[in-house]
Amino acid sequence: MTDTGDKVTRLLALVPYVLNRGVASISETAEAFGIGEDQLRKELEMLWLCGRSSGPEDLIDLMFEGDTVSVTYDGGLSRPLKLNATEAMTLAVALRTLTDFPGATHGGAAERALAKIETAAGLHLDTAAVDIQLAAQDRWLALARRALTDRRAVELWYYTATRDESTHRIIDPVQVFTVDGIAYLEAWCRRAEGMRSFRLDRFENAQLLDEPAVIPADVAPKDVTGGVYRPAPEHLLVELRLGPGWHWVSDYYPCEAVHEESDAQLVSLRVGDPAWVAALARRSGGAVSVLSPAWLTRSVVADAEAALAAYAEQ
Repeated sequence: MTDTGDKVTRLLALVPYVLNRGVASISETAEAFGIGEDQLRKELEMLWLCGRSSGPEDLIDLMFEGDTVSVTYDGGLSRPLKLNATEAMTLAVALRTLTDFPGATHGGAAERALAKIETAAGLHLDTAAVDIQLAAQDRWLALARRALTDRRAVELWYYTATRDESTHRIIDPVQVFTVDGIAYLEAWCRRAEGMRSFRLDRFENAQLLDEPAVIPADVAPKDVTGGVYRPAPEHLLVELRLGPGWHWVSDYYPCEAVHEESDAQLVSLRVGDPAWVAALARRSGGAVSVLSPAWLTRSVVADAEAALAAYAEQ
């Protein structure tokens, strides 16, 4: 197996290995995987870039303390895996591609996983089925482009990851764009009464309406050359303290101010959705503190206390 193949195998095994131990020793883990401690640390740090999507709220998170490491957010790996038909077919197509590529799999693992998925989901992959499913994956892009061409409104059921909720909206499309390989539909949202960018991969359902798109005269398409998120003056100003390992926040998001304080950063940034800040603080294990506004600080503390109380009752 290639060095790259060995590394991928290790990365897939490291998260459950550390999760099973709660707090794992760096030296013992390196010995268990047959690599040096420096290499282990580098590979563990790679996991900070892995997750269900490119958004930071979906990425695996680790905490290093001395000679130990723990997983503070596993990206959903510990949850029971429940696939709907679309997800099962998508995963099966990916596994079939791996099995067809020489040297990409090891020990028949992909073949066994493919067989289990096909058995559980009642799927039998042939060329026609794969073509149909892959075409279905592009249906939202086709619908978005048609809505723009026909200047029609869209009824949308959309999943918002930061709040873990699905919402029903009527939107008036403005443009389709792609950033970092992810396609978005920018539209006037009648529910929010403002412009919003919707990730096409988070559409749960959508349909064209037999009514024209109504876009305010002063609305212009977003300039995405600097990224998807562009803070606006009306967005909430939040002050955070970022501990070790969390300084990426000030690199990833536009900040109005960044002050270095020993091993921490004090940052001010504007956010469109306070729920994202609360989720970030919860995931950090205390490394991210919300300094202001006071109401958001109280909300984060209340959520943490409720979680601890629920945990104590188990």
